Amino acid sequence: MKGESRKVRGRSTVPHDDSVSEAPSNQSQRYDDYEEEGFRELPPEEQRCVNAKLFLMREGSEVDGQNLYNHLSTLLTKILVEKSDDALNKLEDESKDFKREKFTYKEPFIKDNPGRTPSEVLAHAQWQMMKTACGDPKFIPNESFDLPDEDEEDIYRLIPNLMKQALFFEQAGVGLPREEFIRITTAMRELVEKWPIETLRFWGKILGTRKNYYVVEAEFKDGEYESDLSDDEGDEDKSSNDKIEDSMIFDDESTTVTDEIKPFYKPPPRIPCESLGTGLNKHVYFVCNEPGLPWIRLPHINPAQIVAARKIRRFFTGDLGEHIVSHPPFPGLEKNLLRAQIARISAATTVSPIGYFRFDDNEEEEDAEESGSNGRNTCIIDQEFEGMPLRDLCDPTGQTWCHHMQSVLPQGRNTWFNPMEGKSGEGGEEDSDEEERNEPDEPEPEVGPPLLTPVSEDQPIHDSPAWIPRISSRLVPEFAVAMLQSNTWPGSWTFGAERGRYFTSLYIGWGQKNLGGAFEPEIPPDVMEEFPSGPEITEADDPSPEEESAFKAALADKEFDAEFGEDQAEEETSDVDD
Repeated sequence: MKGESRKVRGRSTVPHDDSVSEAPSNQSQRYDDYEEEGFRELPPEEQRCVNAKLFLMREGSEVDGQNLYNHLSTLLTKILVEKSDDALNKLEDESKDFKREKFTYKEPFIKDNPGRTPSEVLAHAQWQMMKTACGDPKFIPNESFDLPDEDEEDIYRLIPNLMKQALFFEQAGVGLPREEFIRITTAMRELVEKWPIETLRFWGKILGTRKNYYVVEAEFKDGEYESDLSDDEGDEDKSSNDKIEDSMIFDDESTTVTDEIKPFYKPPPRIPCESLGTGLNKHVYFVCNEPGLPWIRLPHINPAQIVAARKIRRFFTGDLGEHIVSHPPFPGLEKNLLRAQIARISAATTVSPIGYFRFDDNEEEEDAEESGSNGRNTCIIDQEFEGMPLRDLCDPTGQTWCHHMQSVLPQGRNTWFNPMEGKSGEGGEEDSDEEERNEPDEPEPEVGPPLLTPVSEDQPIHDSPAWIPRISSRLVPEFAVAMLQSNTWPGSWTFGAERGRYFTSLYIGWGQKNLGGAFEPEIPPDVMEEFPSGPEITEADDPSPEEESAFKAALADKEFDAEFGEDQAEEETSDVDD
């Protein structure tokens, strides 16, 4: 409004209307009051300078606590003191130097070591592996050093020639990169140095969701299996302790349970695992996630794990300590499931040309029958095997290939075990009626296909055969090899070269069997009756008031007769004595 003035701290009180030349009488009195309170009138030019200075001093850095006003003041002071001719070119450098001098780092310079990444750990492990394998100069052929003689005993000769196998698998379009085969071969040196190995074979590669497994199959020397302890022994002790605790439920003093109402259910007998060095535990398997990392020996397998592995389908994660959550529950960790799948795949896909193996003449058939197998359970290499032409190895019927490893029975073993053998001497003090009631019938022995059975007799997958033989190349058949592909376990391959005298099997897959259809989980069993029906556990109807009164009266009469009858009998006895 005209004639109105604004009063601001640090600013002059100037009327908006310049035409007003005469101020009120009390105007000078208000100016005096403002001067006493610390206000003074500033001209517009000085006010703009004050505002600019306040802006430069306000914009400060949170790192070093400096502001633009102090920075520019220091730079200008330095330039005026030095009076350099090249001050304009040095202005930026001087500003950087001044910022660097005033910079302060609040956090400490010494940090915790974050550790190496998995890639760095793997690179370091493979570097040490290659350095150890190639560091000894005695294996470098030159003028002063020679290779070891073939007659000398060399543990490294147990390592298979994976590069030769890779060449044949490469012709069929399967296998791994050559660089990977070289790393696997080098990593096998650690096994032959630390373990009493007699034979060694690269079994294959099982894929996982997070990591993969490289599997090596080994066979120990005779007498060395005693030190090969299984991790399942502790689990067996735990399971036996659990059974004892379950049986103590009915022995508690707080419970009054008679023998007549105890449940008749008894757990099925435990099937023991095969002895070390025989059956499914004949071979020992080592795994690692990458060549160069430490090899880990898998535990032995027991029949319960084989039976449970057939009822579930689960991908591997790459962690041997991973817990298995499945239905039905699997008795073990991922390392036990991995060992079970390896045993199943090996028993079904380890094949050889017919005639390469033969039965041992020293083994009698009576011993094989006593062991519970269908025929003989061992075979040896026929040194007189001359091989067969490539056309026979690629026979579409599969009559020229056979299994030289025993099959796995439904019981989970190579040889059948009678679960009733251990019960003949137990329970001698029990009643014969209870024994007849609880003891099941004698089970029928399980029999699998005999050894050296042709692969043509394997169960087909719907309309597809179990095996597909083919030639590696039709363009150059003179140098081709025979390939055998499994449809039951996708990822299993076998080649036959040099007229069938040189062959091997390799598995590269997810460790899952081809079911030929959708997977159907096992249905939970029916709920069993806890107690048998009988009068001792049957609930009766409540009596009526009349029946209850009559029962109480009869009970009172009975007690009265019992009490006074004894006194009367004593009086009669005393009278007779008198």
